[in-house]
Amino acid sequence: MSPVRRFIQSSGIMAVFYAGSLLLAFAVGIVLTRNLGAYGFGIYSLALTTATLFGLVTEFGLPVLALRETGTARSSGKWGTLRGLLRWSDRAIVLLSVFLIAATVIAVQLSGRAGESDYLATMVWAVALLPLVGLAKLRSNVLLALDRVAAGQFAVMIARPLVVLAACLGIIWLTGGLSASAAMIAQVTGAAASLAIVALLFRRWRPVQLTETKPKTDVSAWLAASLPMGLSEGLRLLQGQLALLLTGWLAGAAAAGVYRGADAVVQLTTVVASVVATAATPMFARMVGENDRSGIQRIAILTSTAMASGVLIIGLPIAVAGDWIFPTLFGRDFAASTPVFVVLWIGLFATYCSGLAQSLANMSGHHGLTTQSFLVTAGINVVLGIALIPNHGALGAGVATAVSASIGASWCAWRLFRRTGYNTTILNQSLPGQLVASVRTVLAIAKARQKGD
Repeated sequence: MSPVRRFIQSSGIMAVFYAGSLLLAFAVGIVLTRNLGAYGFGIYSLALTTATLFGLVTEFGLPVLALRETGTARSSGKWGTLRGLLRWSDRAIVLLSVFLIAATVIAVQLSGRAGESDYLATMVWAVALLPLVGLAKLRSNVLLALDRVAAGQFAVMIARPLVVLAACLGIIWLTGGLSASAAMIAQVTGAAASLAIVALLFRRWRPVQLTETKPKTDVSAWLAASLPMGLSEGLRLLQGQLALLLTGWLAGAAAAGVYRGADAVVQLTTVVASVVATAATPMFARMVGENDRSGIQRIAILTSTAMASGVLIIGLPIAVAGDWIFPTLFGRDFAASTPVFVVLWIGLFATYCSGLAQSLANMSGHHGLTTQSFLVTAGINVVLGIALIPNHGALGAGVATAVSASIGASWCAWRLFRRTGYNTTILNQSLPGQLVASVRTVLAIAKARQKGD
């Protein structure tokens, strides 16, 4: 099967999951914002973001490394290294998570404000997510690299938000309301359910070679590869969450809630980008192992075109009707989220025009470029955020995020092209021909399925 055809089929599966995931996440967002208000939602978002950043320490790039090594094992047949990596990663994630959970609980108790601070009360529950999310992500990435897209994503994208939504509604029904800490308890419940499901699916679909081969250990090599990836992943997450943290610090929890409300709706416009990125990244890993340069370039062109087009088409009606959407769905506290959404949406379009340069850099062994691009992004974000947020609140945070993300992505794409010759941007001379070939592939797949029916 050609790379383009594999990509289209994987994207079709992911589209179904992302549509369901976005609907569930949106429903969870509505329940949280209407019951917590801007201040409570800001507290919840800040605690969840802090726990997410803590998770970088417990994972330090191991899920990304597992994805790459699975692609390598499929092409080389060296399953022993992958098995050893998974066993060592499980222990490392659990031990580091236990350490961070204990340190957080002790720090909260020593602060003397455990019963007074809503943020600290929520944070105690948020750190319980660390081992649950890390272990689930590790197995989900392996399933993705094994082309088990549905198995790899169902638990994370469908089961977890569904359980979170049910838990929030159950808490509201039992107690008559919802607090930030109670909402975090619902998140922990969803993460636990997600881990249980993905673990069962992993046992069902893991290759026989992976269970029968003798595990091989090479910790020094894994650390040498995972630490740069972990740093890149950390900077990527920090890039997305830095503005929220700066807003909470410089403008307060209510402004952070307004920013997070806008950012949550912006995520709706990323559905196409998320689908193609999830489908393309494991394909990059496999094609790099097979040295399929033409296939990599074709997929890179398709992803940048789909990502930029998708965010533009989906975001336009939301931008036009934002003054009605935000206060109607989330409450009057979130009316100020509309201009923040518009700024973030424009910045996202500019960012996606650079395609999946960062993912391709990671999968092709040039993860240093990804790290450097995220450092550029984070640096610009901090400088602009400190300059703009005190006077402009959530809107200033939106400008800082949009400008920094677009500059960082384009910088990585340019550096990757100079080093490897891969052009991941929509500014590509072979784009028209590749799009025509892709349309023909889609039509061929549809015709084959009709004959099969």
